[in-house]
Amino acid sequence: LCWKIDRLTRNPIDGGQIQWLLQNNKIRCIRTFEKSYYPNDNVLIMSIEQAMANQYIRDLSTNVKRGNREKLSRGEWPNHAPFGYLNDKATKSIVIDPIRSKYIPRMFELYLTGSHGTKSISETLYQEGLRTRTDKKVLKGHIHRILSSVFYTGLMEREGKYYEGKHQPLISKETFEKARDVMHGRI
Repeated sequence: LCWKIDRLTRNPIDGGQIQWLLQNNKIRCIRTFEKSYYPNDNVLIMSIEQAMANQYIRDLSTNVKRGNREKLSRGEWPNHAPFGYLNDKATKSIVIDPIRSKYIPRMFELYLTGSHGTKSISETLYQEGLRTRTDKKVLKGHIHRILSSVFYTGLMEREGKYYEGKHQPLISKETFEKARDVMHGRI
């Protein structure tokens, strides 16, 4: 039982397996909102519908990627705002989070001392009032991602390419490079 036949599979291999199971009576019936498929039916229709769905998904993926590249080239972030920023739905832009943004420079400041790792930074900032939206401690893995993200310098990186963002940077490029040096043991 499924909404449409294309909901059962996302690739031709899985589609072929489902058709094989249906033809060999391992699956007795596939019911969708529109119709039912039985073992003795002609599988050509089912194959065509699955192929059309597969192509639709491939085209959709290509179009979404192209749209995201266009946004990035205009300096717009195409996803949910990173920690320290908020999505402004009215302007479809990213703005500084007045509560959490102050903790980003603080993370880098603590990290650059060389005496704080991500766990220590998490503990320190929790004591200083940093909380997630669910009132929990920011995990050390999240802090590592923040310290590794060039986004906070005003740049956006996607698939190895860099784009100049319209968002306001929270740290300097020099601070980011120093943090990267510490992370890779160059300091």
